[in-house]
Amino acid sequence: MLLKNISVDCVIFGFDNNKLNVLLWQADPKLLTHILKQEEDYEQISFLYDSHPSLLDDHTWGLIGAHAPAETSLDEFAQNISSESTGLTGVYLKQFQTFGRADRVPYYRVVTIGYYALINLHYHNLRKSALTKKMQWFGIDELPPLCFDHLEIIHAALAHLRETVQYHPIGFHLLPEEFTLTELQTLYEAILGKKLDIRNFRKKIHNMELLEETGKKQENVPHRAAKLYRFDPGNYNRLVNEGLNFRI
Repeated sequence: MLLKNISVDCVIFGFDNNKLNVLLWQADPKLLTHILKQEEDYEQISFLYDSHPSLLDDHTWGLIGAHAPAETSLDEFAQNISSESTGLTGVYLKQFQTFGRADRVPYYRVVTIGYYALINLHYHNLRKSALTKKMQWFGIDELPPLCFDHLEIIHAALAHLRETVQYHPIGFHLLPEEFTLTELQTLYEAILGKKLDIRNFRKKIHNMELLEETGKKQENVPHRAAKLYRFDPGNYNRLVNEGLNFRI
């Protein structure tokens, strides 16, 4: 049974072309209705979908989300809808805020629980679910028209990410396994929305001893090949136990 008053929305972040991106989608209304009629008493919930903006036209997009089932925990459901909609499993997923403004959905009182996920676009191959009509990456500053308060949810997720990434090394989830120091700094600049001093940034990273040299360099680049590094989670956990203060 779906909970008509509670939904989950996932802000899925990816990093590509030196910018932060958000994955948005549009569900196929006919397939969605067909499945809901098989699994639910559709007459009791039809009003949730008959007036949904992203189901009524091709111009309005939405976050990947759905109304929560009564029998599943919110964390588990957030993992499920992220996996079923994209084909991705085991990604970093964080609950960050509840959105409960009375008029956020104009035709019914719905409280949504916001999560954000961090994925590497090149490491994961997206597979659309059968319900997906369209799914597309958009730059964080190039978002299309969104339904309900999804723009507010994205901005809140970004604010939480900007705060968290300065104290916890979660940004590595957005990078390939092997990366350069320039790529790492560019990622942090894209998330924080500001330029960072190269010398100070590299000094901080080296002093924290969180990176491991791979012994390899970039290939097929039109400039001097840079060293490739990887994040060392084992060393990070050891340093945290010893009192490491991670701070970018």
